Amino acid sequence: MKRFWIVLPIALFVLSCSDQKESAAPEPPFLKSATKDSTPTYEEGMAFWEQMANHYDEIEMFSYGETDAGLPLHVVIIDGERPRPIGAYKQGTKQVILINNAIHAGEPDGVDASMILAHQLMTEQRFKKLLENTTVCIIPFFNIGGVLNRNTSTRANQNGPAEYGFRGNAQNLDLNRDFIKCDSRNALTFATLVNELDPDLYIETHVSNGADYQYTLTYLSTQEDKLDPVLGEAMRNRWTPFVVDHVRKAGFKVSPYVNVHGQPPDNGFTTFYDSPRYSTGSLALRQTPGYITETHMLKPYAKRVESTLEFLMGCVKLSNQFPIRRAVDESRKRMKEKIEFALDWTVDSSEYKTLTFEGYVAKYKPSVATGSERLFYDRNEPFQKEVKYFNRMKPTTTVTAPEFYILRRGFVDVEDRLRAFGVTFTEMGKDTLMTLETYRIKDYKTSTSVFEKHYAHTHVIVDTFVQQIQIRKGDWMIQLDNLHRRFLVEVMEPFGPDSYFRWNFFDAILQQKEWYSSYVFEDEAADMLNKNQELKIEFETKKASDPAFKENPRAQLYWLYTHSNHYEKEHLLYPVYRGIEGC
Repeated sequence: MKRFWIVLPIALFVLSCSDQKESAAPEPPFLKSATKDSTPTYEEGMAFWEQMANHYDEIEMFSYGETDAGLPLHVVIIDGERPRPIGAYKQGTKQVILINNAIHAGEPDGVDASMILAHQLMTEQRFKKLLENTTVCIIPFFNIGGVLNRNTSTRANQNGPAEYGFRGNAQNLDLNRDFIKCDSRNALTFATLVNELDPDLYIETHVSNGADYQYTLTYLSTQEDKLDPVLGEAMRNRWTPFVVDHVRKAGFKVSPYVNVHGQPPDNGFTTFYDSPRYSTGSLALRQTPGYITETHMLKPYAKRVESTLEFLMGCVKLSNQFPIRRAVDESRKRMKEKIEFALDWTVDSSEYKTLTFEGYVAKYKPSVATGSERLFYDRNEPFQKEVKYFNRMKPTTTVTAPEFYILRRGFVDVEDRLRAFGVTFTEMGKDTLMTLETYRIKDYKTSTSVFEKHYAHTHVIVDTFVQQIQIRKGDWMIQLDNLHRRFLVEVMEPFGPDSYFRWNFFDAILQQKEWYSSYVFEDEAADMLNKNQELKIEFETKKASDPAFKENPRAQLYWLYTHSNHYEKEHLLYPVYRGIEGC
């Protein structure tokens, strides 16, 4: 009898599992909807993915890291066999796709499209075989806080769904600008996930509202000029045409992202500058190619979901058709040898391709609200015309990579972000006098309005010196002979559009900590001029060449203070030092 009671629960468990597997496959909420104009709540969406993971051995859902909402980020892995732990895919033979949804929670097209994609991959034999060579990873909801902040009115320009989430996350951040500065736990978790999973292709889903046109779906790719040239050429001339052709054959009009806002695109448009604050710009630093879908906000929600689904399926088929991983690995090898890096870019106005653009005639009429002329698009007058698409970029700022960086210990916000991205440090074991290249911040501009929690710095000018620096025990040495070479140059050099200096993580060096009393220092200043003839000549020359300085005694005394031995050497000295050859 004792043995019977041990066996019975096991038998019941087996029967229960068998019944579960033989039950009907979970159906995505979108497919069950009569109106096709709704998107699931967070709870409904997570319940669907749990049902899928319970029903199929080929699907597993992992809880991975924190978000600002206090709920974990989840990653669904869909494989042709039982999924392995996330970290196992980096060394696997299959190519890995990562799909990220609800970055802007009011743009849920990819949330529903991803559910249907999983359903098709599991239930249709013609699609199941795609998983023999590809693993599909899906983040069901990235901006969980925004998804929970559900409403019916904040998307002023959008045609459905009936209810949706909010653009800001739990701390009201736009997560689509947070992929390098990582102010959110969501972004820090994402950086860690990318480093551990190391996807071969990334897709992110959005909705666009810049202008009106006939296309249901537009897309952005990683800006190809910012990738290794061989990888960029493959993406521009082979991979993107393959995916676009799939979407068109499925019956949807598709175009490169129409990068205009508040004006007609009739005269052409430019490529989007995906600096590292955006996901594709951040992933480009590790040579991971990516796409962002942008469905058109005025098209019916059902068509937006369906076109997003076809783009995702096109990417799965792409992964089965082309050796993306090999191309990425080879580009990373070349990147480790690269010396000169572009930090900032601009659209190349001398290069363009001609697109057959399908739009609506733009017209103007008096505004009922304001009385001034207003733009509108006449959908009764569709057109096709050839337009210029300026799809190439050229560097405006370049820098030579050092052999290594030394980061002063104590800038923990920077340390935490570097670790999240997978950067490793070597702790200096003792105080060491080293000859290094250093920057002193000479000038910069700071935004007068806040942007995503920051007053960002631009127009950075530095003085560069090679000098001996006393490195302390515990400071960090960071090597660049690895996957993170370009990422490190991008965030550690102060000139980049998304450097950590720009995002205020080094602002403490911009403020002096010691000062002087004028009535005391006046006597020492006079003594300095009396004893140092070269200093006096320099001082008089500056007064002669700078009228404002000549009329400002306070500025003159401060100038003399900065040339005294009292002036703190840490002021404006950038605490990231460059190890260069020959030093």
